[in-house]
Amino acid sequence: MSENFSKKIEQINGRLRSFGREAVQEIKMMKDGQVVGQVRYGYKPQYVFDAVNEILQPGNWRYEIVSKEIFDFQAVVEVKLFIRIADEWLCKGSQTGQMQIVKKNVGDAYKGAITDAIQKCFSLVSIGSDAYRGLLKEVFFANSGNRPLENTTESRPRPSLDPSPLAPQLPVHHEPHLCPSAVDGLPEDLPQIAGIEFQRRNDKIIATGNAYEKRGLLKSSGFRWDGSEKNWYKDAAVH
Repeated sequence: MSENFSKKIEQINGRLRSFGREAVQEIKMMKDGQVVGQVRYGYKPQYVFDAVNEILQPGNWRYEIVSKEIFDFQAVVEVKLFIRIADEWLCKGSQTGQMQIVKKNVGDAYKGAITDAIQKCFSLVSIGSDAYRGLLKEVFFANSGNRPLENTTESRPRPSLDPSPLAPQLPVHHEPHLCPSAVDGLPEDLPQIAGIEFQRRNDKIIATGNAYEKRGLLKSSGFRWDGSEKNWYKDAAVH
């Protein structure tokens, strides 16, 4: 990576910092009206794109869709980001983004998943690095009456983006941990996978949540893809 590009990254991050609290959001997940998971703080996507366009200029970066899939409750998109450096296009790899489908609005979820993936790609070249270094919590609560919430995860607004397709690429997988006990009639030996929940439907165990991103873990745990129902399942009698 050239010294000039490194300076541009520093300028982008400096521009993001200059936006202050208005560019920072609290990222959390809600379930049954309760905040669950770990509280995180990140940059709002539109501020990231504004800073990138201001420093790099819009014609010097682009993205391509690697793969896309719509599940019952979420859209999942894998994206490659390309940045032009000295007339050559740099690509640091691909990232997968996801967005929950709300009120059957697949279009917004699809665009949101693209935005999520692009922002993750920017992090590969250290754009928005303050978020990943845990430095934004203090910014978020600076000069505000807000108090931190405990135990939360992710939910972000996304700007609209126009997709363009390419060929698929698989994400990295990690080994799962086992659940300590049975819940709601589920078998005790179901894997404990971040972002995945299980439901029992008749004689099947259904995996819900970030199933696309975690499909390798689900397969290694005996789950299979049901193309007609568009879900990952496992026979309840087989543990």
